[in-house]
Amino acid sequence: MYYFKNYIGSGLITIIMLILISINSESYASNNSVKLSQRVQYALSKHFNNNFTVTSSNKGVVTIRGSVKRLYDRYRIFDIAEKVKGVKEIKDLVAVNTKSLPDDIIKANLMEDLRVDNSIMEPNRIKVAVSNGVIKLSGTVSYPREKLLAETLASWQKGALGVVDQIKVLSPQAAESNRNMKILLGDILRYKFPLQSKKIRFTVHNGIVKVEGHTNSDWAKDHLVKDFSRIKGVKKLIDDLGPNRSTTSTIA
Repeated sequence: MYYFKNYIGSGLITIIMLILISINSESYASNNSVKLSQRVQYALSKHFNNNFTVTSSNKGVVTIRGSVKRLYDRYRIFDIAEKVKGVKEIKDLVAVNTKSLPDDIIKANLMEDLRVDNSIMEPNRIKVAVSNGVIKLSGTVSYPREKLLAETLASWQKGALGVVDQIKVLSPQAAESNRNMKILLGDILRYKFPLQSKKIRFTVHNGIVKVEGHTNSDWAKDHLVKDFSRIKGVKKLIDDLGPNRSTTSTIA
């Protein structure tokens, strides 16, 4: 009988201990989720003045609610939150309260931004379509950064509610081929230096570009040479542009 009572007593103690452990575990998990929410909230506050509502589960699932004026800011929220330690998943419930614009205006604004951004070497290869505020990007470019920049510029547009990026990036071998470099150099000449395009000739062979002809000014000559030199795959540029004396420069 003594042993039976002792056994029952030990069982009750075990049950009580398990209950206490369970309560402590739940409390610990709850504290962790609150702390995670606070960390995400703090990270966002360093970049935004908006009052976002942030909640977290004990499994690291973070839910963010609020509104922003640009699609770009919504993307930034996701980028900031996913870098916070402990975040496993993000439920983005942030609304984009941007000014409503016709699709053709959004498209025209974006195409102009792509054209004037000097970091995008191939704006004419990027195709833009807009439907109900959602921008679709397609086409082929030589540089991964062009794909990223095009998507960033699209997300900055007033009226943009979403971006679908289907731009393809050429392989390094294809991007540095003679054929692709000729296309890029031709586009630069036609669209960035239209007044010089009929006066200038160029050849491409194994990464060596030779430019001949005349420009209207030293400014045009200098900028044309610089833009040609930036093209991926150009190893040497032979400048035979007049009226200046011919020089040969190697591209680092």
